[in-house]
Formats: sequence, structure tokens, C-alpha cells
Amino acid sequence: MATAAAAGQDIQKQFQQAGFTVNAGQSGRLEVCKSGFAISLERRDANWIEAGAPLFLGHGIPCELEDRGYQKFWLSKPEGKRFPIRKVELEALHQFDLEVRYILGEKNLYNESLGSTNALTVYDRLTGRPDR
Repeated sequence: MATAAAAGQDIQKQFQQAGFTVNAGQSGRLEVCKSGFAISLERRDANWIEAGAPLFLGHGIPCELEDRGYQKFWLSKPEGKRFPIRKVELEALHQFDLEVRYILGEKNLYNESLGSTNALTVYDRLTGRPDR
């Protein structure tokens, strides 16, 4: 148990040295924030992994990235409001995700580098399909 706590403090130091704000969350999770983005991390076995998609903190409201086929949007989690993403925000999200993956020692996959992974994907052509 002492080594798990030491490893948790070590990852906290790595994120803090990279300019992230680190908050201890519920049930041993860590929340790391930087440049208006946040992500929760959880410990699995001996590794820290991402516990969901990165969130954009727009005016203090957590928002997920949503792809509607023709454009990407921020979807606010509590209210369900949607607003278009701007290019600078998408670039900042990519940079944030790259930094988190680098510190965690995760592989950087091609499609993830392009920003084609989203928290939600909603295409009009999916409505009415038998599996939806």
C-alpha cells in the first residue's frame, strides 16, 4: 500500500512539474487541469489511466467534445447546452491530451492525434437504424 501511495505522489509531482493543477478526487482518482481543460485519472493495477474523455471548462462549466458529423461542439454536462468549438480550443485540447498521454507513458495513436475521437458522436444518418 505504501508503494501505491508513493506512486500516486510521484505522478502528482510529474503533472505539477509540467504545469498542471492536480486535485485528489473521489475514490483515489486524480483530476489534472491545465489551460482550461481537465481529465480524471484512476489507478488500474500499477498504472494510471484516463477515466474518461477530457473536459473543457468553459466559464467553469464542464463540457464534453461532441461530433455531430458536420461540426464539433462542446456539450455542457449539467445543462445539455451545445455550442460550436473554435479552432484554438481544438488545438489546445490536442495539446492537453498529448501532454497527459506523454506523462502517463501512453502510446499516441494516429487517429487520436488527429482529434477524431470524441466523448459523443451523433450522426443524423444513425437515427432509425435497427441497432440504435
